[in-house]
Amino acid sequence: MASAGSSREKHLLTACILGLEGGHDDLPLPSRILQMFVTNLRNRPLSSANIESIRESILSLYHNLITGSKEFPVIPYTGFFRSYELSTPFPPIEQERRENSAPSPLTEGPSGVMVPTARFGSSPQTVLTPVLPERADLAVLKGDRRNCVCNLELDGRAVTRVISPVYCSESTELVNRWRLTDYTADGHTLMSVFCRFTKDSTNCSKTLSKRVKRKAAEEESSSCTPTPPKKLPRL
Repeated sequence: MASAGSSREKHLLTACILGLEGGHDDLPLPSRILQMFVTNLRNRPLSSANIESIRESILSLYHNLITGSKEFPVIPYTGFFRSYELSTPFPPIEQERRENSAPSPLTEGPSGVMVPTARFGSSPQTVLTPVLPERADLAVLKGDRRNCVCNLELDGRAVTRVISPVYCSESTELVNRWRLTDYTADGHTLMSVFCRFTKDSTNCSKTLSKRVKRKAAEEESSSCTPTPPKKLPRL
């Protein structure tokens, strides 16, 4: 596994959800607003298209948080989506061109995942994920049962999105932590980020998660209850 850290480009994403589509109308939401922190893992800045594409998966991650399901279904929604940059080690491109300054030291080398530190966000523990190389064999990634692999079409091109769990040890998975990585058809990395919902979103999700699990247990219990035999009429 690879560890991951904190001194990176970070964004706060906000989704204002007015309605759910795709047969997931029953997904419980704490409110119309979901917020999530995104941390860039590569030594290249995220593009606006990269950030906008996370819209496709924000409810997939929330579905996992609420239900514990590893399927990560794509859940379309109507509403608004915006991002706010919290920090970045990269200079603005416009400023770089205007001042004719040297490029950021991070971008001078080949593209790749930045050397991780011991922290991720404000969490003090080391976090681990399945190894996702800069150029990958997509068949190998699909063969790793820890990964959820789906195919998307973004900006008119096919993209393979890999959602991976995050661990604090080799066997202990962290709640509300995911690594999301996009690859081209030939396995080149387009984007790799850590995702984590804000405290407000997760506080509400704990109550909703208990309700969902209780409802599922009740439905399973009722489906297992044997049907009493019907009485036959006397002749």
